[in-house]
Amino acid sequence: MLRPFVAIACLFSVWTLPMQAQTDWGSSHNLLVKAKLDENWFIISRSNMATRDEFRDQHFWYAGAGLGYQLTKEWSLRAGYRHAQFRPVDKWLKENRTYLEGYYANRFEGFRFTSRSRFEFRDYADARTDDVRFRNEFVLEAPWKWTPLALQPYLEEEVFYSFENERIDMNWLGCGLSWRPMDGVKLKLGYRWNYYRVGNDFRNRNTVVTGMNLFF
Repeated sequence: MLRPFVAIACLFSVWTLPMQAQTDWGSSHNLLVKAKLDENWFIISRSNMATRDEFRDQHFWYAGAGLGYQLTKEWSLRAGYRHAQFRPVDKWLKENRTYLEGYYANRFEGFRFTSRSRFEFRDYADARTDDVRFRNEFVLEAPWKWTPLALQPYLEEEVFYSFENERIDMNWLGCGLSWRPMDGVKLKLGYRWNYYRVGNDFRNRNTVVTGMNLFF
């Protein structure tokens, strides 16, 4: 029943969102590593590098690690730290980011649904006013496997709320394909429409997203 809806929504995202956006294109490359310590505890690390201005300008990166606890089969809690650097114009600025998040994962009629709710405590080292940000992400991965590689389509949505500014500062909407070439490895290639605020105005960026998830 959901199959036509997801397929149409994915195609709609690919073909219509770029037309809404400005000409700027960029990329976001992600590496996630998750390793079990025992039946309940695990460590998780994620790093990212992003570009803009037709892929020519690397303007953001972060790296960090956290500790997680599996409350139930579906729910887990994580806490961690990330060090980020970003370049709004010419100068690189530093951000120390601690976070606390809840993560939910389950399957419904073969569809894998995940929801992540995260609070980020953002220390800018005097570069700008510190902030607390709430992020909520939903991902829906279809059970169908396309081509001999068994590629699986997905949809994702994430909204960002700033408590300092008391407003939504950014929204990500995307879709793509995931591939599991072997146990413990998941690769992702997709498109994201990045709708973000600069001052009081919103801007758009088309983003090519790649990801590698490693599980131990």
